Amino acid sequence: MFLGLRNRICSLWRDTVYTSSLFAFLGPIMRYFQARLRRHQLRCIESVRDLSPRYEAFSDEDDEYGNPIFLYSSFGYISDDYIAYFGESKLRKRDLSKKDIMESLQLLPDEDVYPLAPPNVTVFATPVNSNVYVKGPKLHTDFIGTGMLPKLLLQEVEVMELLRCKPHPNIIHYHGCIIKRGRIVGIVLDRHADTLGRRLKDGLRQFNVEEGMGKIRSAVGHLHSLGLAHNDLTPMNIMADSSDELFIIDFGSCQPVGCELITAGTPGWIDEEFTHSAQVHDEIALGKLETWLQTKKEIDIQS
Repeated sequence: MFLGLRNRICSLWRDTVYTSSLFAFLGPIMRYFQARLRRHQLRCIESVRDLSPRYEAFSDEDDEYGNPIFLYSSFGYISDDYIAYFGESKLRKRDLSKKDIMESLQLLPDEDVYPLAPPNVTVFATPVNSNVYVKGPKLHTDFIGTGMLPKLLLQEVEVMELLRCKPHPNIIHYHGCIIKRGRIVGIVLDRHADTLGRRLKDGLRQFNVEEGMGKIRSAVGHLHSLGLAHNDLTPMNIMADSSDELFIIDFGSCQPVGCELITAGTPGWIDEEFTHSAQVHDEIALGKLETWLQTKKEIDIQS
């Protein structure tokens, strides 16, 4: 009995030594190939302009000269094969070198970024071209490592799938999702020339305010008829094509009425912060949007 036990222990010891030796041998090889893969995935990065998104964080307090105190910059990058990276630096965005960027970027596991693709999701299988825009996950410090990124992306896809079945001419057209490794890595939408905010930056230039507001209100009314609220209507979330046709975009905060929200509203376009989806948020934003457009119209007339 004891002889058998001793032999078993010796066998386990040999297996352990062999496994440890194998890992010691394979470890450097695996690290070498991981480093090569990382360089390949990040090969297109030459400067901070190749990163998206790019943020800078500042303290709530000012320095002795009344200037905001810089805290850190954060940035993301998604490779051609939809591998996500995220980094932070104590340097300002303008001061980041390629070396700083490469040292800061860290690989994000797929499960922390992309949701598993439901079996009934619309798949976009054709090659991506200049006529479409691929919306990816919102890489931001607030969401990294929280499990919220996949949830945000999946919630938006669910809304877009509903709008695909019940479309409106002034809501962005949804083509489907790009699926990689069994996960949704991008939402494919029509691409348009500019946001309403940028379109009107230098004046209305023949833009018909009444007609434009009518189309936006019609689109919002359509959402409300489906039991949804957009919850983040701003001039930057409305696209304009070359003919000034308008399209509501960014459904990351759009949820059925009463649902708790992960993201909600944009300062300046809401009266107060909120945590649950409600159609009154859209009504408030529509009022602010109309005031903004009328003010621009008056400035144009005076000039």
